[in-house]
Amino acid sequence: MITYREMIALDIPVVVGMEKEIYPESPWSAAQFREELAGVPKSRKYLVALDENQIIGYGGIAVAGDVADIHTLTVAPSHRRQGIAATMLHQLETWSISQGVTSLMLEMREGNTEAQPLYEKHGYSVISRRDNYYAPSIHALIMRKEVAND
Repeated sequence: MITYREMIALDIPVVVGMEKEIYPESPWSAAQFREELAGVPKSRKYLVALDENQIIGYGGIAVAGDVADIHTLTVAPSHRRQGIAATMLHQLETWSISQGVTSLMLEMREGNTEAQPLYEKHGYSVISRRDNYYAPSIHALIMRKEVAND
């Protein structure tokens, strides 16, 4: 059974290990995760997904004014296509909307044929492209979703 909870500092070594394995060209460092967690709960929310107490996914979002930026959303290859990323995305979006955002944004690796359909299914549209964003010849698509905030 998959469970979800807030990311804590003790999770950082496992998450960084996953980063290095999944994103070898541009993994986040432990310092980057520590900096992000320093903003929780005021302007950041970070989650982990667990299978039998083992971290198999993580996601994080930052709010700045009326815009939220999804910083990361990652699931271990062995646990993909089970709705884990969609669940974390929904939790991050719900929290952001409760903080008063009217739009959500993200950068996604161009050619990521697993992530792009997920984001499009949840209302995100490509609005631009950033060349060499992750590394030379590894480009990003910028996606945006407008949300109603009553």
